[in-house]
Amino acid sequence: MSLHRTLKILLVDDTEMNLLLLGKFISKQGHTAIVAHNGLEAFEKFQSESPDLVLMDVMMPVMNGFEAAAKIRALGGPWVPILFLTAKTGDEDHLRGIQAGGDDFIAKPINLLLLDARIKAVMRIADMQRQILDNTRQLEQYRDANEREISLAKYLIDRITHTGRLNQQRIHSFNLPAQFFSGDIFISARTPTDEVHILLADGTGHGLSAALNVMPVVDIFYSMSGKGFSISSIASELNRKIRYLMPTERFVAATLVSFNFPNKTLQLWNGGNPTVLFANQNGQIIRRWGSNHPALGIFSDQDFDASTEVFGWPDTGRLFLYSDGLPEALDKLGNELGMEGVERIFAAFSHSQPDDCNEMIRQELAGYSAHDDITLACIDCVHDASDSLPVQVLANAPVAAASEASLPCRWKIEIRLSWVELKTIDIIPMLLSWMDQLHLEKAHRGPVFLIFTELFNNAVDHGILGLDSRLKHEPDGFERYIDERRQRLNSLQQGIIEIDIERLRQNEQELIFLRLHDSGPGFDYKTQLNNKAAPDKNLDNRPSGRGIALAEQISQSVTFSGNGSEVTALYALS
Repeated sequence: MSLHRTLKILLVDDTEMNLLLLGKFISKQGHTAIVAHNGLEAFEKFQSESPDLVLMDVMMPVMNGFEAAAKIRALGGPWVPILFLTAKTGDEDHLRGIQAGGDDFIAKPINLLLLDARIKAVMRIADMQRQILDNTRQLEQYRDANEREISLAKYLIDRITHTGRLNQQRIHSFNLPAQFFSGDIFISARTPTDEVHILLADGTGHGLSAALNVMPVVDIFYSMSGKGFSISSIASELNRKIRYLMPTERFVAATLVSFNFPNKTLQLWNGGNPTVLFANQNGQIIRRWGSNHPALGIFSDQDFDASTEVFGWPDTGRLFLYSDGLPEALDKLGNELGMEGVERIFAAFSHSQPDDCNEMIRQELAGYSAHDDITLACIDCVHDASDSLPVQVLANAPVAAASEASLPCRWKIEIRLSWVELKTIDIIPMLLSWMDQLHLEKAHRGPVFLIFTELFNNAVDHGILGLDSRLKHEPDGFERYIDERRQRLNSLQQGIIEIDIERLRQNEQELIFLRLHDSGPGFDYKTQLNNKAAPDKNLDNRPSGRGIALAEQISQSVTFSGNGSEVTALYALS
């Protein structure tokens, strides 16, 4: 603001001498004078000249000063000070002038020194208002640009975290952000071996900064799940990535779960999130998983613990995951919902239809205020014959014969894994990567990996580790089986598995040939194969032996040799 800037001043008076006197004074002060002889002319000059200040006589022909001021104010636009020049100094006249839109009065005869001081005082106010308007316009521009950027960021985040990659009717989720953005994400993906992975991640803080915190985990989760990595491997990679990318004070609480629905088992890793709950159909909480690990991004690779917990659900139930915004929600008295309230809500969910969950949680939280993002998810843990794997349908579907010229090149992969590699290498994702490079048709990729996974796991579990599948028939059998497998693998000191995978043409048919040979003492594979003749022919209901039988069902043939330490499989591509 400058008190010495040149002003354009509109002088309005029906007396020529007054106009001449005021005009000379204003010019001497370095300003520009514009004259008008009545109110109507003043209104017209105001529109055409856009003055910075109006000095207005009151008593004039055609249109008086009060009427002219009212018409000027009716135009709107930026505020321009109007000072009335009048011999009338009564309260009633002042009230009329203010109501008409005037800002001050200067009594006649005019004291020029006082007039100069009044002009400067009014213009200081005008300058401040002009600065406020400029700041307001600038803020509006910032706001508009910020809203465009936020809309774009929200669109990208919604696209990146979109859970539609897995159309899974068993999985239901609810999200209530504390701000425009949510620092929580809940996503799911299916693996090549038809397990279902889910991730609930909660970034430090809330709003856009928290949302950006969790962005690195999304692509890693989808990519590694799609390549068949275990949730332990995914947790390790997420921890490494977040530790590398984020500042020290930024970390991500996460819960990772892998579901094997046909086997009615899950593996779970909880780092920094609230207790995960499993409720049966009666609403009873029968299992709790607290946070046994720190949040992602805190520990180094050497100190990070990626071990999981295993659970086999005995009957139909629901698994509940949620971020810490839910138990920390406050009622009107400032009391937290707490774990007791959380378990009460989930017990009620156990009796409801999944589609009702979102509305139920809204009703439950109606009297609470959320100071952090709230995300919760419930997963129906059921088991029935309708859960048969889609890869079986794909494998049995007719495949159009391809001409020799259109067929890809022949190839062969040979792998020899010692006990060291068996403990440290995740062979399934590595094989998937090779298959992608060799352009195995998408329709066949799932079945081939299912066959390989079942036969490879069989070679490791029974051939190298000497595990007994009958353990799975006992109460908590799957959990004990997985724990025993983990212990034996960690202490393994010997063992070799040889793998041959080949694409070949035999009797005018395109085939994938698989051979696995382990150095173990073998196992009773004949009993496993004879399970096909058992009264229970539903593969989904078998506690053990399902893998070999399923591989046989999908393959053209599965053949064990000797004591069961070698197995070959043929899968038809055409």
